[in-house]
Amino acid sequence: MALRKRSSVVARSWLKRLRPSHRAELEKLYGGLHDPSTEPGLTHISASGTVDHDGLDIAWYEVGQEDAPVTVVFIHGYCLSSEAYYDQANYLRGRNVRALLVDLRGHGQSSTVDPEECTVDAAADDVLAVIRERAPRGDLVIVGHSLGGMVALNLIRRAPTEVYGRIKGALLISTSMRRFAAKGVAQILQSKSLHALYRLCLRLPGRVDSARFEVARFIAPLFAVTLAGFPQMEKLQFHVAMLLDTPLASYSGFFDDLLEHSEYGAAERLAKLHGEVVVGTADIVTPRSQSEVLCENWPAASLQTVEGSGHMVILEDPEAISTALGRVLDAI
Repeated sequence: MALRKRSSVVARSWLKRLRPSHRAELEKLYGGLHDPSTEPGLTHISASGTVDHDGLDIAWYEVGQEDAPVTVVFIHGYCLSSEAYYDQANYLRGRNVRALLVDLRGHGQSSTVDPEECTVDAAADDVLAVIRERAPRGDLVIVGHSLGGMVALNLIRRAPTEVYGRIKGALLISTSMRRFAAKGVAQILQSKSLHALYRLCLRLPGRVDSARFEVARFIAPLFAVTLAGFPQMEKLQFHVAMLLDTPLASYSGFFDDLLEHSEYGAAERLAKLHGEVVVGTADIVTPRSQSEVLCENWPAASLQTVEGSGHMVILEDPEAISTALGRVLDAI
């Protein structure tokens, strides 16, 4: 039944792509990805801008009052952007909490970088730079999904004492403390073909990126459905638009780092934080076993599973993520 549903979604998406009207529809969605007036995506943003970090422009967005006592820092996943958290940003409206969302380097509206600069350490430093400038005081809650969860762990482990002392809780979604290749689909994807793509990006970054929309328009539906459960078609297309928006250098660079990067060293500081770990039961990228390892090293956290959701649980079942975030905020 599950395979039939996945095949049906992929088939419909590909067949629609043969029609000029749908090609125009996808291009419109892709072109309006960062439009602050339409959903899916961030809307009614209170403030936005960039922070200059090591010569890079790191984009940030805020929803809520600047003087709120608690700032929730959102760190998005692999080949996504801050737009992916639009449901959670909407959830925080009306609460005395500010949302601070960061586009990691090579994603969203932040600067594009070479593959060798796409590392978890560097991404965490980018987020810390935004925190120093946009949230220099008040309590912090860190939210990370997928790659963003690994970046969140890195940030918690390496944050200066004055920043770490303000972190009161964390919500880690569909992520891992051990290297991503230890379990899940990443084991299969680490292959000679990936390294060939990596070398191609290094040699011909401009030419590869100019062709990625035409190539990814065909491949991305399969990739998106593989990583997700069965979101509404609009959200599937939204996911595809974020994939199309990501430079290939970021695809290969961060993937290469995630294969080997681990964050067991964050356990000591995690132990002092309240939080939750959330994973979908159909997640094949960071399956439940990855979350269980995380909880073994973070006894204070509770593990929540979302039935039927895949790796893109933040889009597939946003209410479950918002509810978990609400519990973390209530606890602090």
